[in-house]
Amino acid sequence: MVVGRNAAGRFEEWIEAFAASGLTQVVELVVVDNQSEDDTAHRVEQLRLKYQWLVVVTVPHSDRFWRTRKLAMTLGIKATKRTNAIWVDAATIPPSDLAGWMGALCRPLEDRAVAGVWGPVQVLDGKPVTRVPMHAGQLWAWMRQNMGGLPTSVIPVNLAFRTTDFMELKGFQDSMHVDGGEGELLLAVLKQKGRIELVDHAVVTRRGGIQRDPKLREVRPSGEQTALMLGFAGLWISDLAGLVAALGLGGHLWLVQAEGLNPLRDFYRDQAFFAAGSWLLLHAVVGSLLVVHAARFGHWTDALRMPFWVRWDAIRRRIPQRDPMSKPFWKG
Repeated sequence: MVVGRNAAGRFEEWIEAFAASGLTQVVELVVVDNQSEDDTAHRVEQLRLKYQWLVVVTVPHSDRFWRTRKLAMTLGIKATKRTNAIWVDAATIPPSDLAGWMGALCRPLEDRAVAGVWGPVQVLDGKPVTRVPMHAGQLWAWMRQNMGGLPTSVIPVNLAFRTTDFMELKGFQDSMHVDGGEGELLLAVLKQKGRIELVDHAVVTRRGGIQRDPKLREVRPSGEQTALMLGFAGLWISDLAGLVAALGLGGHLWLVQAEGLNPLRDFYRDQAFFAAGSWLLLHAVVGSLLVVHAARFGHWTDALRMPFWVRWDAIRRRIPQRDPMSKPFWKG
């Protein structure tokens, strides 16, 4: 299921790639035109006449659902009778191995204890201001996944799930008022049916960034809001500990010129060295993780920017003046 708006060229790219894959006999391609205002509907209709296996869903114009893809996804699911669904955004680039990618996403669903599957997304954008926040969000989603939580902040364009589970749990019925967050909100609903799995090698590439609705924080489970708060608290505590260690170490190096004259003073000096070394070791380990994570998506230098962006993001989180209904994560 490929969802997009004013994306005729990108729809055509997916349709032609799918036609060349040889999967048309076993896989159904559903193209969902989400209220396009250009010639997308006409161009997609021409391809539907060319390829009889193509299913096209046209979402009627709606002011209420203009900024969200939830209605488009729901109509796309209703248009198919297939068991498993894979959702991508039209802004994504078709993988070179479509069969391998789809198989990797759907294989975990053979286990009835698995209700949802997600894969990483590489952001194809030359601007670090767009790329770094999205990759940092994916790193947080990976951490939450491996700590037993929900993969919050996941980029919602590389998901697989059962269509029957989606309909039985009524999909996005309780979150239609939130413009973004389709991925994590859907996974939160599906978790009622079973566990969520990550397939880290089922990667797709997406052009450009996404907009996150501030109201998304309100509908996250309390455990995920608490995890975010604790993560930021741990970040600032580590910074404070590093500052104290640096001041203690600097003070001893500057003030203490001789050793062995005062055992208590020497003990404090050794403690300062230990604290500073621990802080450096911690940041070396985290820095290595960031480098590996960023290099996997082709921009290892993002690892140098990500720590500064995360701290800035922690500072700027507040109640947006333009949206009186949203609230900061610590009041969740």
